[in-house]
Amino acid sequence: MGAVDFPFFGNALWVDFLNTEPARPGGGRDDRISTPEAFVRWAQAASLISSEDAFQPDEVWLEEAHQFRTTLREGADALVTDRNPPSATIVAVNEKLARSPVVSTLIKGGSGWQVKPRFKAGLADALLGRLAADFAETLASGRANRLRRCEHPSCVMMFIDTSKNGKRRWCSMETCGNREKAAGRRARSKL
Repeated sequence: MGAVDFPFFGNALWVDFLNTEPARPGGGRDDRISTPEAFVRWAQAASLISSEDAFQPDEVWLEEAHQFRTTLREGADALVTDRNPPSATIVAVNEKLARSPVVSTLIKGGSGWQVKPRFKAGLADALLGRLAADFAETLASGRANRLRRCEHPSCVMMFIDTSKNGKRRWCSMETCGNREKAAGRRARSKL
């Protein structure tokens, strides 16, 4: 499984994390990060870590990541129905943020000075902390009201609608959008 096997159209890191569990044809969900190695590949594809990072999660840590994904999904399910995230989601996000404190570092770059975040925690805690921080930023920025679920009936993917008019309907025009357009053409041709 390569980087191309991971969808990155959620417009937020935490949403892309949720989308590592797409719908299976015929029902149920597929887990694209079902092994520690698959999670490492996803984290590299998401630019959370590089191939030089010595990150070797074990099954126990992966189970924690899966539980956090489930908790974030519960928060997302509430947000898409215009409800506040459950208190359990907020508690879990705050717990991950507390375990992964960020220190700002001022560095001189090619285009001038930049403030770069640097995690003080170990890489495992930092990864989940980064996802928690992205969720928190989505809530704090007001972008949570743009969280959508793909309108294709068999899709469970989510995205933050960044379109100008806020009318995006599909997780990806290349997949669900085209499927829906093709189904509409077939239905019209039968008339």
